[in-house]
Amino acid sequence: MRPGVGFRFSLREFRGSVGRVLVWVLCLSVGVGAVVSVAGLASSVDGAIRGEARKLLAADLAFRSRAPIPERVLEAVDSVPGAARAEVRELAAMVGRTQVPEADEERPSSLLVELKAISGGYPFYGDLVARPPLPAGMSPAEVLGDHSALVSPEALSRLGLEVGDELRVGRRTLRIAGSLEAEPDRLPTGFAFGPRVIVGVAAQEAAGIFPFAGFGGYRVLVRLPGERSLEELELQAEAFRDEIENSAAVRVETYADAQPGIREDLERLSRYLGLVALLSLLVGGVGVAQGIRAWLTGRLDALAVLKCLGARPRDLLRTYLVQSVLLGLVAGVIGGAVGLVSMLLVPAILGGALPVEAVSIWQPWAFLRGVALGIGVSTAFSAPALLVVLRAPPVRVFRRGAEPLPGSWLASALSLIAVAAGVAGSAALQAGSLWLALRFLGAVGVAVAALILAALVLRSLARWLAPRCRSFWLRYGVAALARPESGTLAASVALGMGLMVLLAMFVVQGHLHDELAAGLPEDAPSAFLLNVPQTGWDELAELLEREGARRVQSAPVVMARFVTIDGVPVAERATEGNRWALRRQLRLTYLDALPSDNVILEAAGPAALEEPWVDPGALEVSVEEDFAETIGVGVGSTIVLDVGNRRATVRVTSLRRVDWEGFGINFFLVVEPAAVDWAPQTRLAAAWMPGEREQEIQDAVYRAYPGVAVVRIREVLQKVVDLVGDLQVGVRVLGSFTVAAALLTLAGAVAAGSLRRGREAALLKTIGSTRFDVLRAFAAEYALIGLSAAVVAAFLGLSAAWWLVTRELELTWSFRPVAVFGALSAGSLLALATGLLASAGALRKPPIDSLRDGS
Repeated sequence: MRPGVGFRFSLREFRGSVGRVLVWVLCLSVGVGAVVSVAGLASSVDGAIRGEARKLLAADLAFRSRAPIPERVLEAVDSVPGAARAEVRELAAMVGRTQVPEADEERPSSLLVELKAISGGYPFYGDLVARPPLPAGMSPAEVLGDHSALVSPEALSRLGLEVGDELRVGRRTLRIAGSLEAEPDRLPTGFAFGPRVIVGVAAQEAAGIFPFAGFGGYRVLVRLPGERSLEELELQAEAFRDEIENSAAVRVETYADAQPGIREDLERLSRYLGLVALLSLLVGGVGVAQGIRAWLTGRLDALAVLKCLGARPRDLLRTYLVQSVLLGLVAGVIGGAVGLVSMLLVPAILGGALPVEAVSIWQPWAFLRGVALGIGVSTAFSAPALLVVLRAPPVRVFRRGAEPLPGSWLASALSLIAVAAGVAGSAALQAGSLWLALRFLGAVGVAVAALILAALVLRSLARWLAPRCRSFWLRYGVAALARPESGTLAASVALGMGLMVLLAMFVVQGHLHDELAAGLPEDAPSAFLLNVPQTGWDELAELLEREGARRVQSAPVVMARFVTIDGVPVAERATEGNRWALRRQLRLTYLDALPSDNVILEAAGPAALEEPWVDPGALEVSVEEDFAETIGVGVGSTIVLDVGNRRATVRVTSLRRVDWEGFGINFFLVVEPAAVDWAPQTRLAAAWMPGEREQEIQDAVYRAYPGVAVVRIREVLQKVVDLVGDLQVGVRVLGSFTVAAALLTLAGAVAAGSLRRGREAALLKTIGSTRFDVLRAFAAEYALIGLSAAVVAAFLGLSAAWWLVTRELELTWSFRPVAVFGALSAGSLLALATGLLASAGALRKPPIDSLRDGS
C-alpha cells in the first residue's frame, strides 16, 4: 500500500467515525490545554520580567545586602568614570495621622507599612508613577527631599488621608505629595507586610527609622555611562565582585538577574504544576488507547477483507499509526489554542496575585510543546491498541466467529516500551529534571498499579456478586462489569487518577490553610515589636502592660556573619544546600538562660575539647539542631564571627530543639553575654494583646515611640491565608483538568461500545424490560465503576497527602471525612452522569432492532 493511499484511507476511516474521533480529540485536548496553559503562563511572566529587566532593576547594576552597603563598595562604584549611583532602603515601619478628628475615631491612627527610602537618581530606568504626576526634570528623590512622601491608595484609604495632608513617619511629619500608582522595580505579586510609602533617605534618617536587624534591605543602584551590552555589564559586575570579595553579604546583580526570587519561585512552581498538567494528558492518552482498541476490535471484519484484498499487516499498521499521529496533531492544535486563550483567565482566578499585563497569549514555544506532547502521547498510548490490526484473521471473511490470531510477545513488549518511553520523555520534558521525572514516573506507576489491581478485584467481585443480586436490573448492571471488553479497567484507572490528584491537593491545601487560619496558640505572643531601642525598653514594657498587654518579653539582637567554622573559611564550606545559612547576615542574641521552650539535646563534655581546632578559652554558643546540621557543626565546634567589624570566637557547647510554632522569640544562635554585648544592637520584643484592643495598643505605642514597628501576627497570618487561598483556587482548577480528562475517557469507553449497548438495550426491551429498567442497569454499572475508582483514589490520595503534610510541611495530620466522602460521592455521581449521557443513544434503540439483527 503506497503512503498516499494509506493517508487517504486514514482520512476515510475518520470520516466514518466522527463521533468517536471527537471524543478522542477532547480526551487529549484537555490535557494539552493544561500543559500549554502552565508552560505559557510561566514563559509569559518570565518573558515579561526579562523584557522589562532594566526597568525591574531600575539600573544597570545593583548591590544588595541586608546590612548597610560597606564604604569600600561605594568607593569601588565611584571609581568608575561617569557612573551614577542611587540608594534604596526598604523596611517595615509605622506611619500615622498627625491629628485624629473626633468624627473619625474609628479609623486607625497608625498603620504598619513597607517604607521605601530613595536617594540619587532613582529610578535610572522606568518611571515612578504618582497621581498627580511628579514634576518633570527632577528625580523623585529631589522632589520628595526630606519633607514629602508618596503614599499608596490603600494606605490613604485606611488612614482616611488625601494628597496634601500630613503624614507622620517616625519623628518626622511629611506632606503627602501624591498617591503612589506604580514602581518600576516592584511587581504586584507575593507577600507584603503592608501598603507602600516612599520617602527620601534624608527623611527616613531624620525620622529615626532604620531597617531592623536584617528585616530590611539595602540596595545601591548603578547606571554606567553609554550603552553597555549585557556582556560588558557582566564583566563589570565580575570586576566589582573581585574587589568586594570579602563582603560576602553583598550581592552584585546585572539587570539580567532582575527579580531573581520571583523567577526562581516561578520556575519551581511551573515545574510541579507542569507535571500535574501532564497527568491530565496521560489520562487522556489512556482514553485514546481504550477507544482505539475498542474501535479496531469492532472492525475485525473490515480488516480481514483488506488483508484478503492484498493489504499487508504492516501497511494496515502504518495506516492506523498515521491516524494516531493525526489525532494527536489535531488535539494538540485545539488544546494548545484553548490553553493559550485560557491564560487570560488566570489573573481573575488568582484573585489579582498576578497582574493582567504580565500575561501574553503569544507563546509559540509553549504551543509547540503542547502539540509535540499531544502527538507523542497519542502515538505512544495507541501502540498497544494497534496490535489488534496484526491479529485480525483473514478467514473472518468466510467465518465471522473466527478467533483473532495469537499475539506476538515481542510486539507486545515493544508496544509497552513505546508507552513507557513516551511517558518518560514527556515527564522529563515537563520537569526539566531527570530525577524529578523519575520520581513522577514512580508515583504514577504505583498509582496505576493500584488502580489496575482494584479494577481486577472489582471484576472478580462482580462475577461472584452478580448471581446473588435479587433485583434484575442490579444483577445485570453488576454482571456487566465482569464481561470482556467492558472498559472497566481503563475507565477506573483514568477516573481514579483524576480523583486522586484532586483529593490530595484538596487535603494538603486544607491542612496548610487550617494551620495558618487557626491563629495563634493560647500562650503565643500576638505581636512583635521591631526597632525597639536598647535604652528605652523598660519604659516601653511598662507602657504595654499599662495598656493591657501581657506576657511581655524581649531579647537583644546583634547582626553577625560567619568567618570560619572549625578553622575552615565559610567560602570553602559553602554548598548549594548551606550557602543561604553561611553567607547570610545572621541575627543572634545573648542571654543568661535559654527560653523555656528550648530543649537541650546534647551538651559539651570532656571529649568535646580534644579536637585540635577547639579554643578552650572561647565563649559559649548554643545552636539550634537543624541549623547546626545545615552549617555542619556539632558540640565542640569553634565558630569565628564578624560582629561590627570585630571578630568574636565562640565554641558550640550545646545543641537544642526550638518550638518555632509557639511564635516565641527564638534564634538559631544564642551566645553568652560577654561574647557580643559590646556590639551595636537593638531589641526584638513580643507581647500578647487582647484581640479587641490590638489597634488601640498599637496606636499608643506609635504615639510614644514612633520609630518602633508593631507587627500584628494575626494580620500577617491573614495575608498569608489570603495568598494561599488565591493559589488554592488556581491549583484546584488545574487538578480539575485531570478529572475532566478522566470523564471524557469514560465517555469514550461507553461510546466505543455504543453499538453493543444499543443491541443490549433493544434485546432487554424485547424480553419485557422497561426503559427505566435498562436505565437502572446501566446506572448500576457506571456508579460502581466510579465508586471503585474513588475508593482506591481516596486511599492513594490520602497516602500522598499524609506524606506531604507530615514529612514535607511538618504539620499535624488530621483525617478529613468530608473530603473523602466528597471524593466517593463525586466519583460515583460523575461516572453515573457521564455514562448515562454517553448511553443516551443506546437507550433510545427500539426493540425491533434486536429482531432485525441477524447475528
